[in-house]
Amino acid sequence: MKKSLFYYLFAVLCAVNLFSSCSDEETVPGGSDEGTPVDLQTPIIGTYDGTLSVSLNGVNITPEPLAQRIFVKQDGTDKVEMSLRDFTILIADSPLEVGDIIVKGIALDGEPSNVELVETKVTQQHELLGSLDITITGTVADENAKLNIGVIQHMDNGNDMNIAVTFEGTRVSKEVDDADYSKTVEGFYPLEGGSFTSDYQAEGFELKWPNGVELVAVGYNKVQLKSTYISFPTLVEKGNATQPIEAESIKMQKSEDGSLIFEEIKGHNDEDEKAGREAVDYTISGSLNEKVLTLNVTMKSANFTINYKYVSGNLQKTGNDLLGMTFDSDVVVVQPEISDKTVTFYVMPGTTAEQLKLVPVFEVSEGAKVMYNNEEYVAGTAIDFSSTVTLKVQSEKGVAKSYTVSSAEMKEYSFASNLDMWEMKNADGEEYTHYYEPVDGWATSNEGLKWVKMMYPNLYSKEAPYLVTEVEDAHSGHAARLETVDTKGQAGFGGFIPAVPKVTSGSLFNGIFSVNISNTLKSTQFGQPCTKEPKSFSGFYKYTPGKTYYEAKYPGDPSKANEVNEVDKTDAPAINAVLYEVTNFSTDYLDGTNLLTSDKIVAIASVADAGTQAQYTSFNVTFEWKDGKSWDASKKYKLAIVCSSSKDGDKFSGAPGSVLFVDELSISF
Repeated sequence: MKKSLFYYLFAVLCAVNLFSSCSDEETVPGGSDEGTPVDLQTPIIGTYDGTLSVSLNGVNITPEPLAQRIFVKQDGTDKVEMSLRDFTILIADSPLEVGDIIVKGIALDGEPSNVELVETKVTQQHELLGSLDITITGTVADENAKLNIGVIQHMDNGNDMNIAVTFEGTRVSKEVDDADYSKTVEGFYPLEGGSFTSDYQAEGFELKWPNGVELVAVGYNKVQLKSTYISFPTLVEKGNATQPIEAESIKMQKSEDGSLIFEEIKGHNDEDEKAGREAVDYTISGSLNEKVLTLNVTMKSANFTINYKYVSGNLQKTGNDLLGMTFDSDVVVVQPEISDKTVTFYVMPGTTAEQLKLVPVFEVSEGAKVMYNNEEYVAGTAIDFSSTVTLKVQSEKGVAKSYTVSSAEMKEYSFASNLDMWEMKNADGEEYTHYYEPVDGWATSNEGLKWVKMMYPNLYSKEAPYLVTEVEDAHSGHAARLETVDTKGQAGFGGFIPAVPKVTSGSLFNGIFSVNISNTLKSTQFGQPCTKEPKSFSGFYKYTPGKTYYEAKYPGDPSKANEVNEVDKTDAPAINAVLYEVTNFSTDYLDGTNLLTSDKIVAIASVADAGTQAQYTSFNVTFEWKDGKSWDASKKYKLAIVCSSSKDGDKFSGAPGSVLFVDELSISF
């Protein structure tokens, strides 16, 4: 279970303001006539270490209570907040990860030496578990806390589940620090500048390994000790005298002196005869203080028991990521967008090479530095971005990651085309690869059919027409003709080569077609940046459906696109304009898998009733906004216009011979 019912154990408590008061004769100096409320917060605020026990229907499922830390913080003038971080228990050796339990507004009663959390009963509706009745009580007396949480889960069969949780602990500090230190301590801890000792000495035995230890953050105050080797004697002269050690997850707790203490971890290595290693049991514990890691390791085999102490040199951070990059320049209209190892920023049309000599400001991983031309970049120095620039981010450990940075003009797209101007694609290729597409950012599914022609000419002839063509049969000037064709269908190969669809529809859209061999539906990258609020989508179309409709057995599954059933159905076209949010203009886009379903979509203008039309018919449809969505000039948007000769072509369904003509496509702002 990703979420357990224990996430809901500390439900929102009822606020009860109960104060102890004094008589007129006993009024506390400085108090009002009614007296000054007793301070019940100070005696209980702090950090508590203790144990947690859980029972299910009266059966204890934690034979050994779980070590647990709870934090109590001030909340307002008379209440507290309680937090239990990263709560996980084991049930039948399976971890049940609860996550953080944080409760605000807990009212207090009693007196400073015995503070009471008044019994509270609530009912919670859980997404998976249904109705839960929860009862909470608790006391903090003389630094000792005891909390009782009861949960009843009502089952349909009447066999309710009764869960009881008890925490008992002692306030170990009046300070509250429930911060997560895992990210601050991850990195490489070299032996250089430290020391490595053991209580074992023998002729020829040397403490060579490890020469460094790496920690990686894996959760709230949890780190992974990456696999490393530690020197250990062998019975025979075989290979390196080492044993591997690792720990997937080590919990840390902050001590009163500020150091982080690591819980003890146990591990085991099986015998490795080839490497000359015995079977070994080992334990690891340690601490971290002022960027210096101390590890205590005990390794025990049938013949040796050795205690080690590893004290590192200062932490070397291993992060080498470019986290942010900005320019203070009027020519930059979209600040650099970072995706993997590529950075793109957008400038005003007509920006000159001289204007592209810009001063960047970088944000990088902690401890890292930016390298340019193999030297550390000096802040405030201009870089010529008129051509692609390669930068490196180098970690403290010395490992570098390269980034390519380029600029692009931010065009003001009109999202309109009379479809009169077309250009040839693949002009340098063989004649059968030649096809035409409208200019100015328009693309088609022709490139996909080119690959079918190239690889499967027995399924679709190289001489056969392309899916989208320029025609003079137009409302005005020229128009686009989109056709759904029969590509016969053929199974894929081993998951590496996709199936050839039985039905392939013609598509026209603004954006990019880039063949994605692993999922052909992702080949269509729909849309272009949109900086104005669109109002309506208009144009002209006519349509003739094909005679025989084939419905995919596995709609939208490229690996089975060849499997169809013939059904009694009339094909219809798709004519849509879709506005969607992006965080990155250069890499975010919708595709054939999510054009009308993505949660990024904010508005759609669709010719919902498009169907058979013998003559050109006009349409003008307004954008319908999703619930709670509206134009926000501070956000980034892309707008996609997508037309298809078969409405369900993205599901590999349609009728071969269906033909859609479109002309004079336009968006009104």
